[in-house]
Amino acid sequence: MSADLLVRPAPTGRRPRRSARPHLALPLPVALLVAAAAGLVYRWAFPAPNVWVLAFVGVGGVLVALRGRGFWSGALTGFVFGLAFWLTLIDWLTLFLGPIPLLALGVLQALLVAAGAGLIALAYRAVPLLWPDRWGRLVLVPLVVAAAWTSREVVAGTWPYGGFAWGRFSLSQSTSPFAPLAAWFGLSGLSFLLVWLTAVGVALITEPRRDFAALKPDRAASVLPRLLVAALLPAVVLLGIPSFPISVTGFMRIAAVQPDTHAGYFDPKNDPQQNLEATVRATGAAVGQGVDLVVWPEGAAMFDPFRDPGVQQQLEVVARGVGAPLLTGAITERDGVDYNTSLLWVAGAGIVEWYDKVHPVPFAEYVPDRAFWTPFAPSLLAMIGRDYAIGQRSPVIDVGRAKVGVDICFDIVDDGLILGSVQDGAQLLVGQTNNADFGETDEHDQQLAIARLRAIETGRAMVTASTVASTTAIAPDGSTIAASKPFTPQTVIAEVPLANGITPAVAFGVALGATIALLGALLPLIASLLARPLARRGA
Repeated sequence: MSADLLVRPAPTGRRPRRSARPHLALPLPVALLVAAAAGLVYRWAFPAPNVWVLAFVGVGGVLVALRGRGFWSGALTGFVFGLAFWLTLIDWLTLFLGPIPLLALGVLQALLVAAGAGLIALAYRAVPLLWPDRWGRLVLVPLVVAAAWTSREVVAGTWPYGGFAWGRFSLSQSTSPFAPLAAWFGLSGLSFLLVWLTAVGVALITEPRRDFAALKPDRAASVLPRLLVAALLPAVVLLGIPSFPISVTGFMRIAAVQPDTHAGYFDPKNDPQQNLEATVRATGAAVGQGVDLVVWPEGAAMFDPFRDPGVQQQLEVVARGVGAPLLTGAITERDGVDYNTSLLWVAGAGIVEWYDKVHPVPFAEYVPDRAFWTPFAPSLLAMIGRDYAIGQRSPVIDVGRAKVGVDICFDIVDDGLILGSVQDGAQLLVGQTNNADFGETDEHDQQLAIARLRAIETGRAMVTASTVASTTAIAPDGSTIAASKPFTPQTVIAEVPLANGITPAVAFGVALGATIALLGALLPLIASLLARPLARRGA
């Protein structure tokens, strides 16, 4: 039997030490089953079906499975949870590319979850030995557990090759009453708070009470309501925090174009010329509407507008016809280097501003260390024929008197880019995306949920323009101003607010996330080292 499953009695003649009593552990096979079920439940908290409350159930389930475990059995439990979650959350990767990318990314993310789960298991074992009173078990342990969970999220969002900041606890809460907290604490801070709430609930439910079973029925009936109040009180306190006030300074009328084209990079029906012509046709709905800016999706102008006279002519015709600047996604080449670019075309002046994507997606938009990775999947990696470089220009561009922060597709998960653009003066955020590679899957809704949280977090309106679905204008409070029908050629025209000032999340969110990540990695390890003498003394 594994040592993880043993709870040794105190030697005869010696009173058991409360400080040395570990949490009772589920048998490992049961813990693995609970972790797998918890991973599936956690996935259902995200779009779709987007039942946000299930995030607490899923995370609570895996925390129960981790209590009383050692590092390695905790890591195994976390790995099973991670596989069940990730392989179902991002199954949209398989549409054109098959199962290999899903397995590669899913297993990598599950391994990172495993490392974080091992730290959580250490926290559950060590912290109660150092702080054996009820405050230690009900307050400090959940804080360390939440920090360890958030630390893993931060690491996964930055490593390797820039990371993949999808699937964070906070990203399941775009429609929940906790979403406004993103403006105060940022997405990493929100994850920390919500995991802490979950861990507190688990602690209250599983808190050992030596004499509870011996209580008389009337006494037990009075204890249970107090437990329920104690579990709900932290959530009530958080929900009582008011929404951060937004300083609106004006409005901009924007036309976001959704051409509904076969624009997927791996779609065999992809025809860049037809895509451009369809985008031009769909923009006709903006003529005479008095718009201040037209936004085309990512890659709408595949032929380089810096060098292709034909594309330049079409952009000029559109900008003159609508009577507004045109912000279009484009593929550009400069000095022999390819970029995924967003550029602003003004009638009579041509290209006046541009931004090159700073977060190209590894193994999709470029192949890092291509010579090393190619032997593992040569046919798949050969499909990625163009390696986009990492952009160096600011994502904030001037459109008339307004400053607009631009992000391209998966840029939206980059905390530094989004928060930094607001710090640099962006009064409005625009997201351009080409998610045609994912067909009619949940990817569109998952990305839109992130956009909603970014609007709340930054206190800025967010306008997303997609090739196929989820083209939406979002208010700074996360509500929908206007939205397209999915998989329909449509131009969404909306008057969106411009805002000044910064939220606490913009001011401190990146630093807060880094601090939590550092503490979450170190505290369980330090606690484990300090607790070893106590564990030996109480064994």
